[in-house]
Amino acid sequence: MRKLHVFGIATLAVLALGCGAGASKDDTTQGPGVDKPAASGAASNAAGSQAKKGEHAVVFEVTGDGVSKANSVTYGIGGNSSQANGTALPWKKEATSSDAFLMLSLVAQSGGSGTISCRVSVDGKVVVENSSQGQYAVVTCSHAG
Repeated sequence: MRKLHVFGIATLAVLALGCGAGASKDDTTQGPGVDKPAASGAASNAAGSQAKKGEHAVVFEVTGDGVSKANSVTYGIGGNSSQANGTALPWKKEATSSDAFLMLSLVAQSGGSGTISCRVSVDGKVVVENSSQGQYAVVTCSHAG
């Protein structure tokens, strides 16, 4: 049992170090919901432009079929997460990350009956999508890579 605890602690330490591998001195630990000031010449990645060199453009999306709002949407990059409550669907949030290893999560609960879907894209490519249906259904999209 003791060996298992030591192995678990060592594994967590390696993961923590790996998650910060892409960070530079100028990076902050702000969650994905914090809007950073736009750099000169930088435009939104949703409009077809690119993130700064070394950064990944991440797009979180939640849609509904037969449901017009989400009771809650929780989204995160690495250990930082943010939440939007009572939001109209479709919902979309754009973020960037300079992490070498991306750990992304998106969880949403519908505000009624119907189908709720989530999708996460990195650099314009869909990396995960999922759907759930029913009364107050919960859907989860997670990606590590």
